[in-house]
Amino acid sequence: LRKHTVLSVPGIALVLLTLAYGIAFLAYIGMASDHGRIVRGNEYTDMWITLLGLVLGIQALFVISAYRSPKRYLFWAVPWMLYGAIMCVFAVCVCAGYGTVSDGSAATWGVFWLASATAVVVYSAKARRGYMVDRMMGIPEYHPRLAESRGTELAYGVLDKCFPWLTWAFGMFFGILVVIQALCLANDHRLYKVPGQLVPVQTHNGDYWYKLHVWCYGYSAKDQKDATKPVFILLADFGMPSTSMMGLAQGIADNGYPACIIDRPGYGWSEPGYWDQDPVDVVKSINQALTKYPINNPIIFVGWGEGGVWTQMYMQVADYSRVIGVVLLDTYPNQEILQTFALNRTTTLQNLRQLRSASVSGDSSSGDSKIPTVHFDKDIERKASRMFSDWRAVSPIALHRARNNAWPGFQPQEALGMHRSLFRNNLYYQAKYFEYGGTGAKLYQTLLNYVASNTDAVLVYHHWPLRWPAFRQESGSAFGSSSSSLSRRDDKAPTAPASNSHLPVIILASGKQFDSNCAAQGISVTEECTIWQAFAWFYYRQQIEYQQTLSQNAAFLLCTGSVKEDDRPCDVDFVWRRPKWLASAIVGKIIG
Repeated sequence: LRKHTVLSVPGIALVLLTLAYGIAFLAYIGMASDHGRIVRGNEYTDMWITLLGLVLGIQALFVISAYRSPKRYLFWAVPWMLYGAIMCVFAVCVCAGYGTVSDGSAATWGVFWLASATAVVVYSAKARRGYMVDRMMGIPEYHPRLAESRGTELAYGVLDKCFPWLTWAFGMFFGILVVIQALCLANDHRLYKVPGQLVPVQTHNGDYWYKLHVWCYGYSAKDQKDATKPVFILLADFGMPSTSMMGLAQGIADNGYPACIIDRPGYGWSEPGYWDQDPVDVVKSINQALTKYPINNPIIFVGWGEGGVWTQMYMQVADYSRVIGVVLLDTYPNQEILQTFALNRTTTLQNLRQLRSASVSGDSSSGDSKIPTVHFDKDIERKASRMFSDWRAVSPIALHRARNNAWPGFQPQEALGMHRSLFRNNLYYQAKYFEYGGTGAKLYQTLLNYVASNTDAVLVYHHWPLRWPAFRQESGSAFGSSSSSLSRRDDKAPTAPASNSHLPVIILASGKQFDSNCAAQGISVTEECTIWQAFAWFYYRQQIEYQQTLSQNAAFLLCTGSVKEDDRPCDVDFVWRRPKWLASAIVGKIIG
């Protein structure tokens, strides 16, 4: 062993630590793209921390190798000391930040930055002291010293002068970003505690466990004992955490009925769960969470956007017998397919026919038949999936914190900070990436396996491109007497119904998206106006098709005009802009 060199005990320890960082960095890259497993966090968090640890370790070895070297000179010893001290502070911040949010692996990798950063400080300080002594003794400084040749001298000069600045810039830039994210996460954790309960659920036949967040309002012990009082279960739109519907849940509770919101895997405070996501397993996990919470009362589902499609999936594969009512808010089976059909793209129609024929050929009585993968616009899907994947990768370095800040009119206003914080954590874009599944039609494709022949026949007769199953006839049978008080339509059932269910269903949509007046929409370009008018008509027609096929007891309502809490026409954001009005409307229509 050579004292004060890379071959010394500290030098060998740093070599081993740097190798460990390098191996871990490559391992986390591999893990981040590894499918077929339970995901506990965002592996890109550890990837960034180990990458910075690797760079810091190389820097420490660089400083040690130049210290007391007969062939090299450590330029800028003072900046090296300052850089090392800053990285020591960064290490403490990362460790404290991720330790606060209980991310043990990120905190552990962060604390080991201290070893490399301390070595940088110590050995650069020793080098500076040695050079000062040389100057005092009149020993000349060669840059580098005693080089064998002009080429070697030039190589050492480039290395010693360029390497520090390049690695300093890299370490400081990404180090600051990692520290900002770690401290912001810790601050959010301090300000906003988990509002509900984390319920452990099993997936994939009980082989894996993770936790879903269930958040209830007005669900007292008395309500739990009242087997006749319904509980509203809220499922948010794609990309929306539970806070987006907390105003609605509060409003329903203020109207005298308990309301609970469930964060799907990865959103809000729920754990990421199993990747690749299987819609059937996700719905069964939601059902487990309701049972284990426990919620034993009759259930009325309120599904917003894609949350309404998840509700339809629940009604096919989970405990639909306890569901006594359904409310769908701006729900479409698959908006991308609907828009493509509205624009009359022939290739899309061909893909739809292939998808339907392949799905119908499977066993519709179970969700286990192989679902064909049909891409309706591969370029759009590929770009969307890549975007979610890219933002997932950069989430740990805070580049997404400036996104999703505009929430004008959000209610309740005092919860806006908590709502924004859920878009800024390390898991939000991962949740979107996992749920999108490479194709936004995955949930819709799975739902196609449960379409009955009578429903399909009606939709074929209507020349409608999309398919979905009607609600089951047995829906609400577990609480037969409880559903008798719910509102019912007065008109008679059709002669050949698309649905044999009498489940009370309210279909509520924002009227502005059906308005074909381009001036009211702020559209002045003729081509854009034509496209919007096509979309508006098909949006409206979709809700009518839902009304005619989901249940014989379905009603379609439009949200129009302004209300006290939202002084503008009802738009697609009405769920979080006017939650009190919406809660009163839902309770009044579904309960009566």
